[in-house]
Amino acid sequence: MGFGEAVKLAMSRLTDIKGRSRRSEYWWTLLAFLIFYWIVSTIATIVLPYNTAQIISSLLSILLLPLTIRRVQDTGHNMLWPVLSFASSLILMFYLVSSGVFDILQSVNPDPEAIVEKLTSPVYFICVIVSLIAGIATFVFTLLDSKPETNKYGESPKYVIEEI
Repeated sequence: MGFGEAVKLAMSRLTDIKGRSRRSEYWWTLLAFLIFYWIVSTIATIVLPYNTAQIISSLLSILLLPLTIRRVQDTGHNMLWPVLSFASSLILMFYLVSSGVFDILQSVNPDPEAIVEKLTSPVYFICVIVSLIAGIATFVFTLLDSKPETNKYGESPKYVIEEI
């Protein structure tokens, strides 16, 4: 599957979390998304306040969630992994924005004690740990080859069984 075909297929299934997606569909679409994400987040950072740009950039990640779920399901794993990774990352971003960490870091003379106070919160630690574990698991699952056999998420999009 080539770049154009992969992106077209992923865009046609933008909200579909059922079924399976091949590795090529996932990685080509991820490349296209990262280019789009970089352009949008750069423009948002220039035009909007920093906190608003960060929130918009984080919310753009929602576009990749259904594709990532289908990719993980293609390897026979549960959709809970990418959902947990996304949710914990989003909670972490909202915590950092709402607690003022970015504002402190952008000040002329950032107060190290204020930063340490914000980053020693249990919410911060839990979100970082959950995000790391679920993110690494999701990443590894997206690297694995498709299961050739039909699994509980459907038939393999890669290994089509031909009847003679």
